[in-house]
Amino acid sequence: MFTPPVSILIPVYNGEKTVAACVESALAQQYPGLEVVVVNDCSTDATAAVLARFEDRVRVFHNHKNSGIAATYNRAIREARGEIVVTMASDCTMLSPDYVARMVRHFEDPTIGAVSGKSMMPDFDGAPWLERVFTRLNILDSNSPDRAVHEVNFVELRCDAYRRDLLEAVGGLNEDLFRSNEDQDLSIRIVRRGARLLQDNSIEFQLGFGGTEDTLGKLLSKQTQYARGQAYIAVNYGLGSRNGLWTNDNRRLRALHRMSQVVSLPIVAVLLLMALAEPRVGLGCLGAFVLMRLWWYGRLGGDLRATERIAAAVLGPACDVLYSAAFISSAVLWVARGKAIFNRRDVGHLGAAQPRA
Repeated sequence: MFTPPVSILIPVYNGEKTVAACVESALAQQYPGLEVVVVNDCSTDATAAVLARFEDRVRVFHNHKNSGIAATYNRAIREARGEIVVTMASDCTMLSPDYVARMVRHFEDPTIGAVSGKSMMPDFDGAPWLERVFTRLNILDSNSPDRAVHEVNFVELRCDAYRRDLLEAVGGLNEDLFRSNEDQDLSIRIVRRGARLLQDNSIEFQLGFGGTEDTLGKLLSKQTQYARGQAYIAVNYGLGSRNGLWTNDNRRLRALHRMSQVVSLPIVAVLLLMALAEPRVGLGCLGAFVLMRLWWYGRLGGDLRATERIAAAVLGPACDVLYSAAFISSAVLWVARGKAIFNRRDVGHLGAAQPRA
C-alpha cells in the first residue's frame, strides 16, 4: 500500500477565529504517521493562545518577524519531515477524514508533482455580501458540480499536496511575492521540471476568507496585490504554464478576465485621445466600452442578490482600473528593481531553517 509520510503545513497570521477548526480538520485525517506543522507569522491577535491548546499534538513554530506567506511556508517545509507536504490555508478545513489519503494516491504516478482539491463554500448564500461579491468578481471556482480529475496550469496553495523533494529542487516559494501569486509562480517552476499538476474535484475542502476580504478597502486592495504578482509572472514567464489552461473552463475564463483587466486602462486612454479629435466617436466608443464592462460584471454576478449584482457591476470597473494601473506600474518596477529573471533560473528561498521554537 502506498503510504509515504505526510506533513500538513499551516501558516497562520491573525487567524484566531479560524485556525482551530483548520487544525482540528487536519488532526481528524485518517492517515498513518501524519504530522501537522503550524508556523505562526507573528500574529498580533490571540492566535498563539489558540495554538497552545494543540502543542501536544501539533508541531508549532513562531517566526521572529512577520515574513509573509511565502517565507512562512518555506520555513514550514524546512521543518517538515514528510515526503508529501499538504499546504493548508489557516481559514480552510478538509471536508472528509480521507482527504489526505485520496490526494496521496495520485502520487503513485511519478509524473505528478502536485494535487489540488475542490474548494467549497457550503453556506454561500449565508456568507457576508462582500465575500460573495469578491468570489464572483475574481471568478473563484468554488462549489463547482464537476467531480472529475483535470490537469491544470497551477494549484493555489489553499489545501494542496506537493512532493517535498520537488519543492526543494525548485527552491521553495518565491519570497519576492509577498502576498499574491506565490502559487502560480511555484506551479510554473514545478511544471518546468517536467511534473504535472492535477485538480481532483471529488476531494473537497471548505474555503474561508479569514477576514482578508471583509471590508471594501480590502476587496479593492486585493486587486492591486493580484496585479503586482501577475505582473511578475508576465515579466518572467509570459503566459506561464498552459497545461490544462484552455481545456479548464474556470482557468480559461479567469485568464481571459485578467487579460481584459490589464488592457482596460490603455483602451480608455486611447478612446479619450480619440475623443479629443472626434468627440462624438471617441465618447461613443468609451460609453460602449464602459457599458460592456458593466454588462460583464453583471453577468459574473448572475447568481447574486439584486443589490449585490449592482454592487458587483459598480465595483467591477473600479477593480479594472486598479488592476490595470497596478499591473502596468508593477511590470515596470519588477524590471527596474532587477527582479526579472527572464526564465533563467529557479528563484525560491528555502535557505537555512530558523532556530526551532
